[in-house]
Amino acid sequence: MIKNILHGEWNLFLKEKIKYDLIYLDPPFFTQKRHKMKEKEKSIYFDDIWNSQEEYLIWLSNVIKKCWSSLKESGVLYSHNNFLINALVLSLLDKNIKNNFITNITWQRSHPHNNIKNNWGNIADSILMFSKTKNYYFNVLYDSLDEKYKNNSFNNKDEKGRYCLTPITGEKSRIGYQFKYKNYNPEYGWRKPKKEVIQLFKENLIHCGKNRPYKKLYLQESKGKPIQNVWNDINNITRTEKNKRVYPTQKPLKLLERILLSSCPKNGNVLDPFAGSGTTLLASIITNKPSRVTLVDKNKDAITLMKNIAEQKLKLVG
Repeated sequence: MIKNILHGEWNLFLKEKIKYDLIYLDPPFFTQKRHKMKEKEKSIYFDDIWNSQEEYLIWLSNVIKKCWSSLKESGVLYSHNNFLINALVLSLLDKNIKNNFITNITWQRSHPHNNIKNNWGNIADSILMFSKTKNYYFNVLYDSLDEKYKNNSFNNKDEKGRYCLTPITGEKSRIGYQFKYKNYNPEYGWRKPKKEVIQLFKENLIHCGKNRPYKKLYLQESKGKPIQNVWNDINNITRTEKNKRVYPTQKPLKLLERILLSSCPKNGNVLDPFAGSGTTLLASIITNKPSRVTLVDKNKDAITLMKNIAEQKLKLVG
């Protein structure tokens, strides 16, 4: 894997004239403060201080615009921030970007607070997802199969194994294909056309209930629930994690692993123009998805961290 670590302003990557499959933006959040932490005998810090919110939003919309120009047609761009900033910057983007907004991911970054007094606890970040076309690369990820669901739902069995029952007929709000087959004529139709239903019967993939048919879902084929756009299973970095915090605004490794596994094709090009401690690089090494990763940061300490941590991790993974 090619590791391209650039020291300078965020837009330094433009000189490479490369198109990227995945771009992850984790810029300053307009916190209006200096972010600082002590690492051994040295303090690592960066300033997130602006003259006004308007200045910041114009800057951020330009960042997204420039990154958009370097995104492949099948690529995906993620813009990580707080909800307010993401909502405001979305309204400022050019139509060609705004109209290609896919979804907003809500990441619950910490456990609920016990000390709130006059507001709802603010424990979530916003991650906007964009792509230039509808034919973007995306790999559906799944939660592990819940043990209670596994033990209680797969209580039918045939020669192929244990299975649970899933709907094959329509419902009031989703009227399906209207036809009669095998003495079944569902009031709200079938979820699949007749040709496919006949094939499912032939393959013994339909469970014939007393009042209605069901499609069989076998235990060995069940991947668990697909992960949706609310992520509450990845906590912010804690003292007990193996991937220790070495940078003030460092994101958890699992967060970047999920983004890479879902949105980076094998041997893709990845860009992180605000790379900080290099979590995107670590996730790239671990997932082994990209063949090239470009990371940019204007903080010298961040560049040193990235190079050192990447070198250590590469030794561990061989």
